[in-house]
Amino acid sequence: MCAAKLHGPSATIGLDKIIRDEAHAISARREALGRPKLTVAETGPNSPALEAVGLALSGGGIRSAAFSLGVLQALNEHGLLSRIDYLSTVSGGGYMGAALSATMTRSNGSFLFGQTTGARAKGARPPDVKDSDAVRHLRNYSNYLIPFGMRDVITAVGIVVRGLVANLSLVLPVVLLFAAITVLGNPSRTDLLGPDFFGYPLDWLPVRNFGITLSLTLISFPLFLLWGLYRSLLSNNKQSEFRTWLPTLSAAYLLTIAFAFFCELQPYVIAGMFDLAESAQRSGAGNHSLLTAFVQGLAAIAAPIAAAVAFFRQQLGALLKSVTSSTGWGTKMMAWVSYAAIWIAGAALPLLIWVAYLYLCYWAIINDGKPKIASVWSAPVMAERMQPDAAAETSPAVIDEAVTRFPATGEHTPKWLLRSAEIVSKALATERWLHERARQRPVTLLYIFLGGLLFVLSYLLSPNANSLHRLYRDRLSKAFLFDPCREDKRSATIAAQDRDFPPLDMMPISKLSFAAAPYHLINAALNVQGSDYANRRGRNADFFLFSPNYVGSAATGYAPTAAVEEATGLDLPTAMAISGAAFSSNMGANSIRALTPTLALLNVRTGYWLKNPRFLGAGKTAAAPLRPKWYLWAEITGRLREDDEEVYITDGGHIENLGIYELLRRRCRGIIAVDAEADPAMRLPSLIALQRYARIDLGVRINLPWDRICRSTRGWMGYGASASSGTPPVPSHGPHAAIGTIDYDGGEKGWLLYIKSSLTGDENDYVRDYARRYDQFPHETTGDQFFSEEQFEVYRALGFHIAIRLFNAEDKLQVFEADEPIDINAAHCNLDSVRKSLGTGAA
Repeated sequence: MCAAKLHGPSATIGLDKIIRDEAHAISARREALGRPKLTVAETGPNSPALEAVGLALSGGGIRSAAFSLGVLQALNEHGLLSRIDYLSTVSGGGYMGAALSATMTRSNGSFLFGQTTGARAKGARPPDVKDSDAVRHLRNYSNYLIPFGMRDVITAVGIVVRGLVANLSLVLPVVLLFAAITVLGNPSRTDLLGPDFFGYPLDWLPVRNFGITLSLTLISFPLFLLWGLYRSLLSNNKQSEFRTWLPTLSAAYLLTIAFAFFCELQPYVIAGMFDLAESAQRSGAGNHSLLTAFVQGLAAIAAPIAAAVAFFRQQLGALLKSVTSSTGWGTKMMAWVSYAAIWIAGAALPLLIWVAYLYLCYWAIINDGKPKIASVWSAPVMAERMQPDAAAETSPAVIDEAVTRFPATGEHTPKWLLRSAEIVSKALATERWLHERARQRPVTLLYIFLGGLLFVLSYLLSPNANSLHRLYRDRLSKAFLFDPCREDKRSATIAAQDRDFPPLDMMPISKLSFAAAPYHLINAALNVQGSDYANRRGRNADFFLFSPNYVGSAATGYAPTAAVEEATGLDLPTAMAISGAAFSSNMGANSIRALTPTLALLNVRTGYWLKNPRFLGAGKTAAAPLRPKWYLWAEITGRLREDDEEVYITDGGHIENLGIYELLRRRCRGIIAVDAEADPAMRLPSLIALQRYARIDLGVRINLPWDRICRSTRGWMGYGASASSGTPPVPSHGPHAAIGTIDYDGGEKGWLLYIKSSLTGDENDYVRDYARRYDQFPHETTGDQFFSEEQFEVYRALGFHIAIRLFNAEDKLQVFEADEPIDINAAHCNLDSVRKSLGTGAA
């Protein structure tokens, strides 16, 4: 996006200024460590690579956090953390990344997540590290969503119900309003099937049923013919059809026809509900009961499917992706079944809302019996009313007598609804307005009153207050953001009693120390489903960044972090939770459009509404604020844009799950990537997506071999889980990692060290035992965020095992342009740039 399109002070903050300010911050830490400052000659395309090393921790929930902890412990054992300039994290990697940045800030640069055994001082490398108090704290909260069991489950259920009720209060006013309008136009059963539109007679229409729809359809033929003639007379240079006003007008007209059909359908369905009620008392179904029964039955079937699909949406999403990666008929059939389930689930909630509207109408309409004629407004009745001897038959007195003859006039309305309506009617002193014939008119008044009241109250609801974000944020913060330095004198007591450290629940991002910790980049996804900015490429999202200096994206522009914190209350726990907000109605490039309304209405969302960085400090804004009343509508319809005053931010994995993209934008000379995402098929989807984004957006090519890592892991995953495991794979020392090149434009080169959560059969006994019992290890579903102590430890141990053996030069790794996995210290590895960047001969 051109800078000229941005408004306010944030428009002046470009990538050049951001990188230079980051280099200044990194230099503060380098200087404290006795390393040379980081200098930036120039930025942008064809500029020299930045002589900096970035560490990227991937998404993957608590699984990635545990695996990343082990890798960080190995890096610390080799003294390599001091060589890391950037720390870029996504989702679960951000759990551990935030914990590292916060504790290093509080401890003035100390690594508190592991105690060395003393072997390093003697020149040897330890096979593992001892737990510290900080690691014990993480273990205690490995089941961070419900750390105290049933008490937390019940609390979470209460919060979910609160969110559902809040969402209901946003939807119910609209349903009540439409029900009231329908009842006012059709106050009695005899009015339902007449040629009228909400009580206005339409006998002049050519047909009695669906007259408006048919008329609009007939009118469309000459209109579209005139349009065709008009275009035929235009010159060739004026025949553009890309977003011109006539195609837009034609689309609006077609939608009007569809809306008219839907409105005219409602009386028939409501009439069918009366027929169904009568059929329960006497044999034979009514004329319209089949349609009503079908709608009610479909709603009953769709409701449980909606709940199941909402709960298992991640698994279904993974299954849907498999349809393009597998040619097996079984897999394709499962994928198509999943497609069907998703579409049914997506329609379920709107269908249930429609059924609720129908029942509201049914309860409020007077049952004055099923007449011989369809309506008092029908042509035969109008003709009879022209005759003096027939006038008495249609007089109000006769109608009231007919009502009296039907004792079921109000029996179909629930007694609680009638009593509530009477109370409201008396409170509002509306008895004089009511007529004896319309003895259920108080019900309509109740709908109007409740709808108006809820409409007003809904303006007090905050977009983030009742979503699942705060629950998720607070549970994450309790587990990963704590201050182990505030209780130094009592650390032994804390360790002995497993007591909690003081929390860092309100720590600002801007207060992360430049001198004590790597510069932290927290990656998220900006949802722009309603915009053309990224939709032309089908991404539905843009890369969004939280860092100590700046917050924003290329789509919104950037604002100083301190300004965003002051305006919105943003802090480190909030940014960490946003980066891991995997459960959402809108999920960037991973959005399932059919499920968007259902997930939004069910409050299945951990995303966050944030004030747009574009407008912070800009004074009078160019866009109207997104009122709380409309945020749910924006989520349901996907009308999310980068120029709204508030933008919707979710999990960074919804666009790029490795955290490498922002390091490539900064043209880092070296990148260490830790990939612990759920990848049971070992197809490396996030790496492949990154390669595509890097090539398209940045002109960067990544050359990385990884096939042998995948082959070994697929052989060992699940081996021993059943008697039919087959021939055992051959244990080997690697490869768990690969090293490749980064080809920046202008001929600049960088290197990428890629560490993958993988198996080669040489892991320790309890890791191998766990792998034998759980055949998805080390790629168990990210939906499992309820880790046991054993589960947390095996992932941590695997991360440490892979990284420590790699840096000890005990494992082989795959190297770009090498035919076989080779020793990391082999002369022909061409790793001089790696050693120079890290300042060590071991890597």
